[in-house]
Amino acid sequence: MRWLNTIWRWLLAVIVTTITACVVHSWTIQQGLIALGIDIPFGLRLRTAFNDFIGLAPALGAILAIALAIGFLIAAFLGPRLKVPAIIAYPLAGAVATGVTLWIMALQMHITPIASAREPLGFALLCMAGALGGLVFVLARRR
Repeated sequence: MRWLNTIWRWLLAVIVTTITACVVHSWTIQQGLIALGIDIPFGLRLRTAFNDFIGLAPALGAILAIALAIGFLIAAFLGPRLKVPAIIAYPLAGAVATGVTLWIMALQMHITPIASAREPLGFALLCMAGALGGLVFVLARRR
């Protein structure tokens, strides 16, 4: 039963990370357009964010699922050996896994396919989405 709980927590972390990353992506791109002087009404912002989620979530979610699984396995192995508390190890693993994944995608495709990751703020916010997923993974543990 313990492995079922771990899979459930990982799935929850993937969902939270994917939703957060999609929102961050949409917000970052929209802010770039607003900085150029383009007026985006609030309703259009919401519709755009929803459509970005629908278009981006399936592929990005699958990629993040793999990244978080690898990151969490590394955290599970290294955390206790390095005496790093889980509340630090898993969010750090989520952030690093997300960042490394974005970096590998850029190397493989010769372009950053997630447009919001092209700027330092967007990249950092996407990594923070991974950290949030790691935090959710830790906090969802059964006591």
